[in-house]
Amino acid sequence: MPFDVFLQVLLAAVFHAAWNFGARRVSGNVGVIWFGQFVGSLICLPFAIARMSAETSLLDLAWICLPTGILHAVYFWMLAQAYRHGDISLVYPIARGTGVAGTAVLAFFLLGEQLSLTGFSGILTICAGILLLGLSGKNVQANNRGIVMALCTGAAIAGYSLVDKRAVGQINPVVYGVGLWLISAVLFAPAALWKYPNEVRDALKNKKRYILLVGSGSVGTYLVILFAFQRANVSYVAAVREFAVVIGAALGFIVLKERFTAAKAWGIAAIVLGLVLVKAA
Repeated sequence: MPFDVFLQVLLAAVFHAAWNFGARRVSGNVGVIWFGQFVGSLICLPFAIARMSAETSLLDLAWICLPTGILHAVYFWMLAQAYRHGDISLVYPIARGTGVAGTAVLAFFLLGEQLSLTGFSGILTICAGILLLGLSGKNVQANNRGIVMALCTGAAIAGYSLVDKRAVGQINPVVYGVGLWLISAVLFAPAALWKYPNEVRDALKNKKRYILLVGSGSVGTYLVILFAFQRANVSYVAAVREFAVVIGAALGFIVLKERFTAAKAWGIAAIVLGLVLVKAA
C-alpha cells in the first residue's frame, strides 16, 4: 500500500472517530445525522460543480449515486439505532469490524481483488483486535439490540465500500461523494421526519454545532477515502481506516470514563500490528 495513501487513510480515521464520537454524545440523534448530511453536501457542492464533467448529465450522476445513496441511508439509520442501545466502545468496533471482514470477502469474490499473505494477515489481525475491543466486558449481554444494529451497520459499510470502489473509477470522487450524500439525505428524510420529528426539531434548535461536526466530518472524511479507493485495494483501505476504532475507544475511555480492560489493551495492540502488516503489503 503506498505510504502517502496509508497516511491519508490514517488521517481520515482520526476525523471519522471524531464525528462518530459527536454522534454518540447526542445519543445518535437522528436530526443531527440527517441535517449533517445536508450540511456536509452543501459545503462541498461548489467543488463538485467545478469538477463535474460536461459529458455527465445530472440523470447519469443520479443513477450512479443511487445504489450507494441507499446503502449510506441504511448505514446512518442503523448507526443511529446502534448508538441508542450500546456504548461507543461496544457498538463502534463491532460495526467497523464487520465492515472490514465483509469488504475483504466481497472484494475477493465480486471484484477479484487479490491479497498478499501479509495483507491478509493484517486484515485478520485488525478484525481480531476489533473483536477484542468490542466484545470484552459485561456490556455484550446487556446490549443485544445494539449488537444487532452494529452488525447491520457493518454489512452496509461492506456494501457501499464495494459500490464506491467501482464508481470512483468512472467519476470524480468529489462529484460522486456530494451526489451520494445528497441522495442519502433525501432517502433518510421520511424516516427522520415521520419517526423522530422531535429530535429533528431539537437538533435544529439546540445541536447546531453537532450538526456541523457530523456533517463536515462525515463528508470530508469519506471524500478522502474515495480518493484512496482510486489508488489502493478496497480491502486494504477499509482495514487501515479502522484505526478509527482505536481513537473511538480512547475517547470512550478518556472522555466518557468507560472501563479499560486487559482485553481492550490487547485489542488495540492487535489493531496497530495489523496496520503495520497492511502497510507492508
